[in-house]
Amino acid sequence: NALLEFQYAIQWKSSASLSEQQIVDCSRYDHGCNGGYIPGTFKYLQDNVWQINGAPYYPYNARVGQCAFRSTGGGGVKFGSLRYVSVTANNAAAMQQALVAYGPLYVTLFVGDGRTSAYYTIYSIFNNYRSGIFQPNGCPASISTSNHAVVIVGYGVDATTGLPYWKVRNSWGSSWGESGYFRIRRGLNTCGVESGPFYIAR
Repeated sequence: NALLEFQYAIQWKSSASLSEQQIVDCSRYDHGCNGGYIPGTFKYLQDNVWQINGAPYYPYNARVGQCAFRSTGGGGVKFGSLRYVSVTANNAAAMQQALVAYGPLYVTLFVGDGRTSAYYTIYSIFNNYRSGIFQPNGCPASISTSNHAVVIVGYGVDATTGLPYWKVRNSWGSSWGESGYFRIRRGLNTCGVESGPFYIAR
Protein backbone atom coordinates (compact mmCIF):
# COMPACT_ATOMS: atom_id res chain seq x y z
CA ASN A 1 0.00 0.00 0.00
CA ALA A 2 2.98 2.33 -0.09
CA LEU A 3 1.98 3.34 -3.62
CA LEU A 4 -1.53 4.26 -2.45
CA GLU A 5 -0.16 6.11 0.56
CA PHE A 6 2.04 8.13 -1.77
CA GLN A 7 -1.01 9.01 -3.88
CA TYR A 8 -2.84 10.00 -0.72
CA ALA A 9 0.00 12.38 0.15
CA ILE A 10 -0.19 13.94 -3.32
CA GLN A 11 -3.96 14.39 -3.27
CA TRP A 12 -4.49 15.46 0.33
CA LYS A 13 -1.07 16.90 1.26
CA SER A 14 -1.00 14.68 4.31
CA SER A 15 0.21 11.23 5.33
CA ALA A 16 -1.90 8.17 6.06
CA SER A 17 -1.39 4.52 6.89
CA LEU A 18 -3.74 2.47 4.72
CA SER A 19 -4.89 -1.08 5.36
CA GLU A 20 -2.86 -3.91 3.85
CA GLN A 21 -5.08 -6.44 5.60
CA GLN A 22 -8.09 -5.24 3.60
CA ILE A 23 -6.40 -6.38 0.40
CA VAL A 24 -5.42 -9.71 1.99
CA ASP A 25 -8.96 -10.41 3.21
CA CYS A 26 -11.13 -8.80 0.57
CA SER A 27 -9.48 -9.01 -2.86
CA ARG A 28 -10.67 -12.06 -4.77
CA TYR A 29 -8.13 -11.23 -7.48
CA ASP A 30 -5.14 -11.78 -5.18
CA HIS A 31 -3.99 -14.75 -3.11
CA GLY A 32 -4.23 -13.66 0.51
CA CYS A 33 -1.07 -14.48 2.45
CA ASN A 34 0.29 -16.29 -0.61
CA GLY A 35 0.81 -12.99 -2.37
CA GLY A 36 -0.79 -10.77 -4.95
CA TYR A 37 -0.03 -8.39 -7.76
CA ILE A 38 -0.98 -4.81 -8.45
CA PRO A 39 -3.31 -5.54 -11.43
CA GLY A 40 -5.42 -7.72 -9.15
CA THR A 41 -5.32 -5.16 -6.35
CA PHE A 42 -6.33 -2.42 -8.78
CA LYS A 43 -9.23 -4.53 -10.05
CA TYR A 44 -10.42 -5.05 -6.48
CA LEU A 45 -10.15 -1.32 -5.69
CA GLN A 46 -12.00 -0.48 -8.91
CA ASP A 47 -14.82 -2.85 -7.89
CA ASN A 48 -14.77 -1.25 -4.44
CA VAL A 49 -15.11 2.29 -5.88
CA TRP A 50 -11.45 3.00 -4.98
CA GLN A 51 -12.11 2.89 -1.24
CA ILE A 52 -9.66 1.58 1.33
CA ASN A 53 -9.77 1.67 5.13
CA GLY A 54 -7.08 3.09 7.39
CA ALA A 55 -4.62 0.64 8.93
CA PRO A 56 -5.57 1.54 12.54
CA TYR A 57 -9.17 0.53 11.76
CA TYR A 58 -8.24 -2.56 9.78
CA PRO A 59 -4.80 -3.64 11.09
CA TYR A 60 -2.47 -6.19 9.55
CA ASN A 61 -2.51 -9.57 11.31
CA ALA A 62 -0.54 -11.83 8.90
CA ARG A 63 -3.40 -14.24 8.18
CA VAL A 64 -6.43 -14.35 5.91
CA GLY A 65 -9.75 -13.55 7.54
CA GLN A 66 -13.24 -12.52 6.56
CA CYS A 67 -13.48 -9.23 4.72
CA ALA A 68 -14.22 -6.51 7.27
CA PHE A 69 -14.14 -3.45 5.00
CA ARG A 70 -16.24 -0.55 6.27
CA SER A 71 -17.60 1.89 3.69
CA THR A 72 -18.06 4.46 6.47
CA GLY A 73 -16.24 4.92 9.75
CA GLY A 74 -13.20 2.99 8.60
CA GLY A 75 -10.80 5.91 8.76
CA GLY A 76 -9.88 5.44 5.13
CA VAL A 77 -10.04 7.25 1.83
CA LYS A 78 -11.73 7.14 -1.54
CA PHE A 79 -9.36 7.67 -4.44
CA GLY A 80 -10.25 8.88 -7.87
CA SER A 81 -9.51 6.46 -10.69
CA LEU A 82 -5.85 5.42 -10.81
CA ARG A 83 -3.69 3.78 -13.47
CA TYR A 84 -0.33 2.06 -13.49
CA VAL A 85 2.53 3.03 -15.81
CA SER A 86 5.36 0.69 -16.79
CA VAL A 87 9.01 1.71 -16.47
CA THR A 88 11.72 0.30 -18.76
CA ALA A 89 12.64 -3.13 -17.43
CA ASN A 90 16.19 -4.11 -16.48
CA ASN A 91 17.27 -0.47 -16.54
CA ALA A 92 18.34 0.82 -13.13
CA ALA A 93 18.93 4.35 -14.45
CA ALA A 94 15.38 4.58 -15.84
CA MET A 95 14.02 3.26 -12.56
CA GLN A 96 15.96 5.86 -10.58
CA GLN A 97 14.61 8.64 -12.83
CA ALA A 98 11.03 7.38 -12.48
CA LEU A 99 11.42 7.05 -8.71
CA VAL A 100 12.52 10.68 -8.42
CA ALA A 101 9.91 12.00 -10.86
CA TYR A 102 6.85 9.93 -9.94
CA GLY A 103 7.46 8.34 -6.56
CA PRO A 104 7.66 4.74 -5.30
CA LEU A 105 7.92 1.88 -7.79
CA TYR A 106 5.98 -1.37 -7.58
CA VAL A 107 8.19 -4.39 -8.30
CA THR A 108 8.14 -8.14 -7.84
CA LEU A 109 11.01 -10.47 -7.02
CA PHE A 110 11.81 -14.06 -6.14
CA VAL A 111 12.25 -14.61 -2.41
CA GLY A 112 12.79 -18.35 -2.37
CA ASP A 113 10.49 -21.28 -1.78
CA GLY A 114 10.21 -23.03 1.55
CA ARG A 115 8.87 -26.18 -0.15
CA THR A 116 11.71 -26.58 -2.67
CA SER A 117 15.15 -27.66 -1.47
CA ALA A 118 16.95 -25.79 -4.27
CA TYR A 119 15.50 -22.47 -3.15
CA TYR A 120 15.05 -23.03 0.57
CA THR A 121 18.24 -21.14 1.42
CA ILE A 122 17.00 -18.01 -0.38
CA TYR A 123 13.64 -18.38 1.38
CA SER A 124 15.36 -18.64 4.76
CA ILE A 125 17.68 -15.68 4.12
CA PHE A 126 14.79 -13.42 3.14
CA ASN A 127 12.42 -14.49 5.90
CA ASN A 128 15.14 -14.00 8.52
CA TYR A 129 16.57 -10.82 7.02
CA ARG A 130 17.55 -8.24 9.64
CA SER A 131 19.93 -5.83 7.91
CA GLY A 132 22.43 -5.41 5.10
CA ILE A 133 22.08 -5.81 1.35
CA PHE A 134 20.00 -8.77 0.18
CA GLN A 135 21.96 -10.51 -2.59
CA PRO A 136 21.63 -14.30 -2.30
CA ASN A 137 23.51 -16.67 -4.58
CA GLY A 138 21.58 -18.63 -7.20
CA CYS A 139 18.53 -16.39 -7.22
CA PRO A 140 16.51 -16.44 -10.49
CA ALA A 141 16.38 -13.04 -12.20
CA SER A 142 13.19 -13.34 -14.21
CA ILE A 143 9.75 -11.83 -13.74
CA SER A 144 8.30 -15.25 -14.55
CA THR A 145 9.72 -16.67 -11.32
CA SER A 146 8.83 -13.70 -9.09
CA ASN A 147 6.66 -14.59 -6.13
CA HIS A 148 6.59 -11.52 -3.89
CA ALA A 149 5.45 -7.93 -4.46
CA VAL A 150 7.18 -4.97 -2.79
CA VAL A 151 7.74 -1.25 -3.30
CA ILE A 152 11.02 0.52 -4.03
CA VAL A 153 11.11 3.81 -2.11
CA GLY A 154 14.72 4.93 -2.55
CA TYR A 155 18.27 4.06 -3.51
CA GLY A 156 21.80 4.64 -2.30
CA VAL A 157 25.28 3.24 -1.85
CA ASP A 158 26.27 1.28 1.24
CA ALA A 159 28.87 3.23 3.22
CA THR A 160 30.76 0.10 4.29
CA THR A 161 30.78 -2.08 1.18
CA GLY A 162 30.33 0.56 -1.53
CA LEU A 163 27.56 -1.54 -3.10
CA PRO A 164 24.67 0.27 -4.79
CA TYR A 165 21.24 -0.73 -3.46
CA TRP A 166 17.51 -0.16 -3.69
CA LYS A 167 15.68 0.62 -0.46
CA VAL A 168 12.50 -1.44 -0.49
CA ARG A 169 9.40 -1.49 1.66
CA ASN A 170 8.08 -4.94 2.52
CA SER A 171 4.57 -5.66 3.80
CA TRP A 172 5.38 -7.75 6.87
CA GLY A 173 5.30 -5.06 9.52
CA SER A 174 7.96 -2.93 11.19
CA SER A 175 9.42 -5.79 13.27
CA TRP A 176 10.82 -7.43 10.12
CA GLY A 177 14.09 -6.36 8.50
CA GLU A 178 15.24 -2.77 8.82
CA SER A 179 12.04 -1.47 10.46
CA GLY A 180 9.91 -3.07 7.74
CA TYR A 181 12.31 -2.28 4.91
CA PHE A 182 15.20 -4.07 3.25
CA ARG A 183 18.01 -3.21 0.87
CA ILE A 184 18.72 -5.20 -2.28
CA ARG A 185 21.62 -4.91 -4.72
CA ARG A 186 20.87 -2.32 -7.42
CA GLY A 187 21.79 -2.61 -11.09
CA LEU A 188 22.08 -6.41 -11.39
CA ASN A 189 18.38 -7.33 -11.49
CA THR A 190 18.92 -9.30 -8.30
CA CYS A 191 16.16 -11.90 -7.90
CA GLY A 192 14.27 -10.20 -10.76
CA VAL A 193 13.65 -6.96 -8.85
CA GLU A 194 14.26 -4.84 -11.98
CA SER A 195 12.27 -7.05 -14.38
CA GLY A 196 8.91 -5.28 -14.38
CA PRO A 197 8.72 -2.00 -12.45
CA PHE A 198 5.90 0.51 -12.62
CA TYR A 199 4.33 3.40 -10.72
CA ILE A 200 0.76 4.58 -10.27
CA ALA A 201 -0.72 7.86 -11.39
CA ARG A 202 -4.11 9.53 -11.66
